[in-house]
Amino acid sequence: MDNATALKPAIDITSRVPRPVRELWPIVTSAAGVNAELKPLITMTFPPDGFDFTSAPLNKPLFTSLILLFGFLPFDRHTFVLHEVGSSHFVETSHTLLQKLWRHERHLTEQGDSTEVRDVVTVVPRLAFMRPLTNRIVATIFRHRHRRLARLYPPT
Repeated sequence: MDNATALKPAIDITSRVPRPVRELWPIVTSAAGVNAELKPLITMTFPPDGFDFTSAPLNKPLFTSLILLFGFLPFDRHTFVLHEVGSSHFVETSHTLLQKLWRHERHLTEQGDSTEVRDVVTVVPRLAFMRPLTNRIVATIFRHRHRRLARLYPPT
């Protein structure tokens, strides 16, 4: 077990989305999909040509993203690194100016005509004393993302 998985996550949250994995996966792994979940609290910049989870090299920086509070105020710079990618899951092990480690695991599991979306996020701030506050902020952001998923994909 590596150090990141030994740490207590800031959040481990699961929601059910009334769409099949095959429909949801390409959306939640796209720049537009990520920002749809994050808005209006924050947005991330992405390469103009986008990126493809399925063909991206693992364990190498893919791009650097500005994290924008309310979509316009830069407050962090995120170096995006994919550690693992499967047909319906990914593990991102990135870092930012504020975080020594940002580990985001997303698992999509088929549940009939629905998908269970599980996010586990572990963060190690560069300033250790900031961990309790950082964990609260990350948990707030991911609860917001899951509420947004429910609004973006209501039952049909």
